[in-house]
Amino acid sequence: MDRQSVWETDVRYLKGVGDKLAQIFSKAGVHTLWDLLLFLPRTYQDRRKFHSFEEMQSLALGDDFVIGLGVIEKFSKKRAGPRGRQWKEALVRVLPPDAGVNTPGDASPLDPRILFTWFRDPRDYAEKNFPEGSVVVFRGKAKIFRSTLQIVHPELQKSTADLPPWEFGGIVPIYKEISSLSTRVIRKIMALALERPELSKIPDIFDPLLMKELELEPIAKSIQELHFPKEWEPQKDEAPSGKYLKRIAFEELFMMAIAMSMRKSEWISAGEGSSKNLAKIDLQTTSVLVDDLSKKLPFILTKGQQSALNEILLDLSLKDGKIPMHRLLQGDVGSGKTIVAFLSAIAMMNNHFQVAMMAPTEILANQHYQNFSKFFPEYSGKCMLLKGALTAKKKKEVREALSNGNCQFVIGTQALVADATMFEKLGLIVVDEQHRFGVKQRLLMKEQSGEVVPHLLVMTATPIPRSLALTIYGDLNLSVIREKPAGRIPIETHLIKQKAHSKLVERLNRFLEENRQIYLVYPLVEESEELDLKDVTTAHAEWSQAFGASKVGLLHGRMKAKEKDAIMQSFKQGDIRVLVATTVIEVGVDVPNASVIVIEHAERFGLSQLHQLRGRVGRGAEKSYCVLVGPDNPGPLSKERLEALVQSDDGFFIAEKDLEIRGPGEFLGRKQSGMPGFRVAHIIRDMELLERARTEAEKILSRDPRLESPKNKVLREMIEHWWGGRMELALGG
Repeated sequence: MDRQSVWETDVRYLKGVGDKLAQIFSKAGVHTLWDLLLFLPRTYQDRRKFHSFEEMQSLALGDDFVIGLGVIEKFSKKRAGPRGRQWKEALVRVLPPDAGVNTPGDASPLDPRILFTWFRDPRDYAEKNFPEGSVVVFRGKAKIFRSTLQIVHPELQKSTADLPPWEFGGIVPIYKEISSLSTRVIRKIMALALERPELSKIPDIFDPLLMKELELEPIAKSIQELHFPKEWEPQKDEAPSGKYLKRIAFEELFMMAIAMSMRKSEWISAGEGSSKNLAKIDLQTTSVLVDDLSKKLPFILTKGQQSALNEILLDLSLKDGKIPMHRLLQGDVGSGKTIVAFLSAIAMMNNHFQVAMMAPTEILANQHYQNFSKFFPEYSGKCMLLKGALTAKKKKEVREALSNGNCQFVIGTQALVADATMFEKLGLIVVDEQHRFGVKQRLLMKEQSGEVVPHLLVMTATPIPRSLALTIYGDLNLSVIREKPAGRIPIETHLIKQKAHSKLVERLNRFLEENRQIYLVYPLVEESEELDLKDVTTAHAEWSQAFGASKVGLLHGRMKAKEKDAIMQSFKQGDIRVLVATTVIEVGVDVPNASVIVIEHAERFGLSQLHQLRGRVGRGAEKSYCVLVGPDNPGPLSKERLEALVQSDDGFFIAEKDLEIRGPGEFLGRKQSGMPGFRVAHIIRDMELLERARTEAEKILSRDPRLESPKNKVLREMIEHWWGGRMELALGG
């Protein structure tokens, strides 16, 4: 087994891990020694000394943790009444902090005592492992209970002369638990991992002058200090911070900046060095055509839509020479990105190229196809739909029309990237809801493009702060549509508690009497033993009783495509008045008469996802309402998040708030395509660091674009290790 680097050492080969624990670690994205080293503590505890009994009493007033030495004197079982709850107690004599760890000393009735309590003690674990007379090191949250100092479920360890250094005698890390892996187990594995020789082999890649200017510490030392601080002292409840965290964050941001810049360079060189022709429009005639088509629409394009369209047309005309467009179109829910994409598609069609538009769901693909045909009937004859639900015969017809050029515009799902789909002259790829697709899928479409190198337009309705957009999509140029179309009535958002259910039913009945349609959204498809949440299937049955089965429809992701299409069609036509659904309706579903959305267990959704769901209403002439149903007793974080949604319908504000609360990893989801797996860097906190990392990356790449010089060989290898397959995609451009 090659163990040359922290990136190549499989976590299962580390001391104390093995196959079983490696599988648990994998749930947190920990696969290698490097992943483990970047699994930083959530906070720290000062265990440099034992507390005296007097200190314990003082700390108990603040409901704080204590650590001490003691002798277990007596175990006893307790019960609250003949049939009441049972628990176990142990009376423990507290030893002075300077007492020997092996010698209990002579007992005295005057010696201070503390009570240990276990409400759960499977198989009498505590009594069997720490019998009466044992000298123990104990730790736990101290409380005063009936004038007695008490610790419920204490953490115990036999007191010996060789107490583990990762447990006592210093400031120790507290890790977020992973399934059945406790912080104590993780701490021991981490301490042993930090002793491995691979750590000393991590190269410091930055110039000494830059290290000095930015006050960057050596990386190996930074990792050591973040896990087991010796040269800095975290404050109570403090997360990792300071110069050691800055060192790893800067390296992460720098590696990302290098990888993204290389991906963009490869995209450019793909056009300059390709034997294929680049798709190109005639800007003057196309602009006149697009302008005429825009004037025929039943609405006026906003300034943002017009600006984005102009930027796209300039790219499609190859204003920068032989560089294919690689652009992100970003806009809030309902800002009109799809019309911009349609007009861009017609621009390509009018210049004799094909266009492929990939949507994340069949529902959305159907909607795009219907809307394109409605707004641009003169081009509908050249537009076809390709999705998984089609018959084999129909799919074959569409694919033949694409390969011989009879179909100029295809709208579809992932069926577009099947090997059997080949184009004659694919000039533009449009990817709707960018975060739902991987880079590999986009590359596949480029390989199927026929005799030309296509342009790429990716869209997202998740408003992302510019700093984060430039980070995730560093290989893309950015267009933003901020404003909503004129005449949109703001959506009124309310937050209610679960206990207000009966009032909610009354209000929804009145909405139905007003001939409105309603979405009712739930987080789960089926009942879960682990989560106390109402599922969509149970909810559908209950709402059917409340409103009448004929009025209530059910929609979720596990249904067959034909079933989903039929339900959505019935809802659009008004036959179904209430749609009980999961987040399958989150993206792009457009039913103007649906003016009320109720989101149950709203605390289970991300803020940006809630904002997306809210965007399903507010598309018609009626005033629309969004009702968030939260817990009866919300925690402060849940309350802050949900109230932010009540206060604002600005998607960019919501995104900033969501990012601030949850951080980029959770904000985007771990499977965010193209999103580097940041473990340490934080886009908001490290904004200045990000800008400097970009600057330093550009300096290096300006001299050595592919990192081919001997000096940069180590850097290239490190990038490949840091980002794994993502680097391969960067170089695949």
